[in-house]
Amino acid sequence: MSGLERLALLLSVIERLCAVMAQENDCLRRMEVETVRALHLEKRRLAEAYERELGQLRREPTLLAELPVHARIELEEAMRRLHAAARRNSEVLWAAKTVSERLLRHLAESLAEHPFAHSLSSPRGATSGTGKVVAISCDQRI
Repeated sequence: MSGLERLALLLSVIERLCAVMAQENDCLRRMEVETVRALHLEKRRLAEAYERELGQLRREPTLLAELPVHARIELEEAMRRLHAAARRNSEVLWAAKTVSERLLRHLAESLAEHPFAHSLSSPRGATSGTGKVVAISCDQRI
Protein backbone atom coordinates (compact mmCIF):
# COMPACT_ATOMS: atom_id res chain seq x y z
CA MET A 1 0.00 0.00 0.00
CA SER A 2 1.39 3.40 -0.93
CA GLY A 3 1.85 6.23 1.53
CA LEU A 4 -1.11 8.15 0.09
CA GLU A 5 -3.35 5.07 0.25
CA ARG A 6 -2.34 4.43 3.86
CA LEU A 7 -2.92 8.12 4.66
CA ALA A 8 -6.37 8.03 3.06
CA LEU A 9 -7.26 4.98 5.13
CA LEU A 10 -5.97 6.58 8.34
CA LEU A 11 -7.83 9.84 7.65
CA SER A 12 -11.02 7.88 7.01
CA VAL A 13 -10.66 6.01 10.31
CA ILE A 14 -9.96 9.27 12.17
CA GLU A 15 -13.02 11.02 10.73
CA ARG A 16 -15.29 8.05 11.48
CA LEU A 17 -13.90 7.76 15.02
CA CYS A 18 -14.54 11.47 15.64
CA ALA A 19 -18.10 11.08 14.33
CA VAL A 20 -18.78 8.05 16.54
CA MET A 21 -17.48 9.86 19.63
CA ALA A 22 -19.68 12.89 18.86
CA GLN A 23 -22.68 10.61 18.41
CA GLU A 24 -21.84 8.82 21.67
CA ASN A 25 -21.64 12.19 23.46
CA ASP A 26 -25.11 13.11 22.19
CA CYS A 27 -26.53 9.75 23.28
CA LEU A 28 -24.96 10.09 26.72
CA ARG A 29 -26.50 13.53 27.13
CA ARG A 30 -29.90 12.02 26.30
CA MET A 31 -29.17 8.92 28.45
CA GLU A 32 -29.75 6.53 25.53
CA VAL A 33 -27.83 3.70 27.16
CA GLU A 34 -28.51 0.97 24.60
CA THR A 35 -27.31 3.16 21.73
CA VAL A 36 -24.18 4.04 23.70
CA ARG A 37 -23.43 0.34 24.12
CA ALA A 38 -23.54 -0.25 20.35
CA LEU A 39 -21.46 2.87 19.67
CA HIS A 40 -18.88 1.77 22.22
CA LEU A 41 -18.27 -1.43 20.25
CA GLU A 42 -17.81 0.54 17.04
CA LYS A 43 -15.57 3.06 18.81
CA ARG A 44 -13.36 0.23 20.08
CA ARG A 45 -13.10 -1.30 16.60
CA LEU A 46 -12.19 2.07 15.07
CA ALA A 47 -9.66 2.85 17.83
CA GLU A 48 -7.94 -0.47 17.15
CA ALA A 49 -7.86 0.28 13.41
CA TYR A 50 -6.42 3.74 14.16
CA GLU A 51 -3.66 2.26 16.33
CA ARG A 52 -2.89 -0.39 13.71
CA GLU A 53 -2.65 2.11 10.84
CA LEU A 54 -0.68 4.66 12.85
CA GLY A 55 1.69 1.91 13.95
CA GLN A 56 2.21 0.89 10.34
CA LEU A 57 3.13 4.47 9.41
CA ARG A 58 5.57 4.61 12.33
CA ARG A 59 7.19 1.33 11.28
CA GLU A 60 7.67 2.68 7.76
CA PRO A 61 8.80 6.30 8.27
CA THR A 62 9.74 6.61 4.61
CA LEU A 63 6.03 6.40 3.69
CA LEU A 64 5.32 9.46 5.81
CA ALA A 65 8.44 11.28 4.64
CA GLU A 66 7.48 10.77 0.99
CA LEU A 67 4.06 12.33 1.43
CA PRO A 68 3.52 15.82 0.05
CA VAL A 69 3.64 18.57 2.65
CA HIS A 70 -0.09 19.31 2.33
CA ALA A 71 -0.87 15.64 3.05
CA ARG A 72 1.26 15.65 6.21
CA ILE A 73 -0.44 18.87 7.33
CA GLU A 74 -3.84 17.27 6.71
CA LEU A 75 -2.82 14.28 8.84
CA GLU A 76 -1.59 16.56 11.63
CA GLU A 77 -4.87 18.52 11.61
CA ALA A 78 -6.92 15.30 11.64
CA MET A 79 -4.93 13.99 14.60
CA ARG A 80 -5.58 17.27 16.47
CA ARG A 81 -9.32 16.91 15.77
CA LEU A 82 -9.18 13.32 17.02
CA HIS A 83 -7.40 14.31 20.25
CA ALA A 84 -9.93 17.10 20.86
CA ALA A 85 -12.84 14.72 20.18
CA ALA A 86 -11.34 12.12 22.52
CA ARG A 87 -10.92 14.74 25.25
CA ARG A 88 -14.57 15.85 24.88
CA ASN A 89 -15.73 12.24 24.86
CA SER A 90 -13.76 11.49 28.00
CA GLU A 91 -15.29 14.51 29.76
CA VAL A 92 -18.83 13.49 28.80
CA LEU A 93 -18.21 9.89 29.89
CA TRP A 94 -16.84 11.12 33.22
CA ALA A 95 -19.86 13.39 33.72
CA ALA A 96 -22.28 10.54 32.97
CA LYS A 97 -20.46 8.27 35.40
CA THR A 98 -20.46 10.95 38.10
CA VAL A 99 -24.17 11.71 37.69
CA SER A 100 -25.07 8.01 37.81
CA GLU A 101 -22.98 7.41 40.91
CA ARG A 102 -24.45 10.44 42.70
CA LEU A 103 -28.00 9.41 41.85
CA LEU A 104 -27.43 5.89 43.16
CA ARG A 105 -25.74 7.18 46.31
CA HIS A 106 -28.61 9.60 47.04
CA LEU A 107 -31.20 6.90 46.47
CA ALA A 108 -29.34 4.50 48.75
CA GLU A 109 -29.03 7.16 51.46
CA SER A 110 -32.72 8.05 51.21
CA LEU A 111 -33.73 4.42 51.44
CA ALA A 112 -31.44 3.89 54.42
CA GLU A 113 -32.92 6.90 56.21
CA HIS A 114 -36.52 5.93 55.47
CA PRO A 115 -36.85 2.15 55.16
CA PHE A 116 -40.01 0.89 53.56
CA ALA A 117 -42.03 -1.83 55.26
CA HIS A 118 -44.15 -3.25 52.45
CA SER A 119 -47.22 -5.18 53.47
CA LEU A 120 -47.76 -8.30 51.42
CA SER A 121 -51.40 -8.47 52.50
CA SER A 122 -52.29 -5.19 50.83
CA PRO A 123 -53.57 -5.60 47.26
CA ARG A 124 -51.88 -2.37 46.21
CA GLY A 125 -48.59 -3.00 47.98
CA ALA A 126 -49.23 -0.10 50.34
CA THR A 127 -46.65 0.62 52.97
CA SER A 128 -47.34 0.06 56.61
CA GLY A 129 -45.86 1.89 59.52
CA THR A 130 -43.05 4.28 58.74
CA GLY A 131 -43.01 4.32 54.93
CA LYS A 132 -42.25 7.71 53.43
CA VAL A 133 -42.40 9.01 49.87
CA VAL A 134 -39.04 10.28 48.66
CA ALA A 135 -39.18 12.65 45.70
CA ILE A 136 -36.42 12.69 43.11
CA SER A 137 -36.12 14.57 39.89
CA CYS A 138 -34.06 13.38 36.94
CA ASP A 139 -33.18 15.39 33.87
CA GLN A 140 -32.39 13.08 30.96
CA ARG A 141 -29.60 15.34 29.74
CA ILE A 142 -26.07 15.69 31.06
